[in-house]
Amino acid sequence: MPEPHAITAQAMRELESYLSFLNDHALDDIYDVEPINRLLAENKSRSAILAAQNAPATVTPLPGAVRVNALRPESLRHFDLDLAVASANAIARSAATVEALYSALEAFPDLPLRYEGGKGLIRGRGAQNGELLIIGDVPDADEDEALSAFQGRPGRLCDAALSALGLNERTLRLPGLFWRPAGGRPATDEDIRLTAPFLRRLIELSAPKVLILCGATAVRSVLDSNDSVQKLRGKAHDLTLSGGASLRVFVTFPPALLLRQPLAKKAFWSDILLATEGLA
Repeated sequence: MPEPHAITAQAMRELESYLSFLNDHALDDIYDVEPINRLLAENKSRSAILAAQNAPATVTPLPGAVRVNALRPESLRHFDLDLAVASANAIARSAATVEALYSALEAFPDLPLRYEGGKGLIRGRGAQNGELLIIGDVPDADEDEALSAFQGRPGRLCDAALSALGLNERTLRLPGLFWRPAGGRPATDEDIRLTAPFLRRLIELSAPKVLILCGATAVRSVLDSNDSVQKLRGKAHDLTLSGGASLRVFVTFPPALLLRQPLAKKAFWSDILLATEGLA
């Protein structure tokens, strides 16, 4: 029996990887050799800087002069969302491979999102049949440029967390939407309804052991839920696939949010540890 204050090998591994993750992302000021008394005047300025950095982030809305519907081609002038969703479901179900699904998605015309100026279809990145599957939020400019999920600083942050657990090469990353919306706007209900059939079929074809949803866009598409990330994180959810199999799903914050609100990195790390228990 271990001594009352002994640290197990597993706990030490998690601690070392967590400290490495923090250090890689300039959060080494969270820990120090000696405790810091924040009540002292000489230490207060440092706290004030951190408080300013961690102010709540706001989402910049699409400029009022831009009307998303105005970006649609003439062929979608009489667009019927219900018919388009039914068509998307049928096409997605018929795809037998990941490549077939991407080809079908590329050829699917009834998706207004694809006409909003994005450079092209944004594909997944990583291990095609990895044990872990992570789905992100609305694609940003870096993902649009690379036409690949989890790029730029958010992508590197996520990769660092996975590398610390030895899972980087065993993970597939998918975007929350397959095209970047105009102005990087939030996903609409229409975007979600037309993306969900393809995203869910990709999950089935990828056959992961565990799924992590990063942000509200992925949650809405996969779990069909409008609950907040904060409410859903910290516990496992079950996703029933078309064949009747069940997949464990976990929810956490999107990596881009962590760059604006560094204190959320602790919660993100905790969620990743919970989701990958047994994989690492």
